[in-house]
Amino acid sequence: MTTPLLKVTDLSKSYYAGYKRFKRQYNHALSPVSFELNQGETLAIVGEAGSGKSTIARILVGAEMRSGGEIFFEGEALEKQDLKQRCRMIRMIFQDPNTSLNPRLTIGELLDEPLKFNTDLDSHERKTQVIDKLRKVGLLPEHVEFYPHMISEGQKQRVAVARALMLDPKIIIADEALTALDLSVRSQILNLLLELQQEMGLSYIFVSHNMNIIRHVSDKIMVLKKGVMVEKATTEQLFNAPQHEYTQRLIQEQSLFTRKK
Repeated sequence: MTTPLLKVTDLSKSYYAGYKRFKRQYNHALSPVSFELNQGETLAIVGEAGSGKSTIARILVGAEMRSGGEIFFEGEALEKQDLKQRCRMIRMIFQDPNTSLNPRLTIGELLDEPLKFNTDLDSHERKTQVIDKLRKVGLLPEHVEFYPHMISEGQKQRVAVARALMLDPKIIIADEALTALDLSVRSQILNLLLELQQEMGLSYIFVSHNMNIIRHVSDKIMVLKKGVMVEKATTEQLFNAPQHEYTQRLIQEQSLFTRKK
């Protein structure tokens, strides 16, 4: 049996909320969830705001500590990897490039940062890598001299994709990364991500509330409601025969919203 690229077992997250009647109280942001991700596969995590989907994303990239559970990467417990190795394995594309891209740095400097802090490459080797990744996302070598405010919203998100690719990860997490884009730009970025997946064998975790995007890109879907996983299925199974009433409502609401537009 093939070892999954990523295996998550009983992952949970609780936040300390003070004392009540001399007992510690906790808010449970994420009840135990388990899932697997194989190479070249796309998993979607869907749910409304506060469902816990972004909590999973932050835990996987190391931005937040888990309260319980285990994470295995290629069969090895993730905490056994040092920070540099973890940065190489799992990268994130954030929702809004206007806040995730430092406006005081050029695009070249933004893309160089992950290499500078996580590799032993010299400046010439790093510049070669930066230009290679810019070309991969459909931008030009000259863009290294540009600042984020000098390019369009779609180009900014391409820079965000390039930055996620800088350390040649095996998994990219897109946390509502397409939500703020208009339809034409969204389609371009989606197609770019699918092309990169084919070319580089990437695995994706899409965190989103947009069921139309999810249907287009994912192989399997996990549905969260208030920190609890209520359904998990292949994309085809979930859209053709959703089992949980919450999943049914999400699909119906997206369908109504699309028709109104």
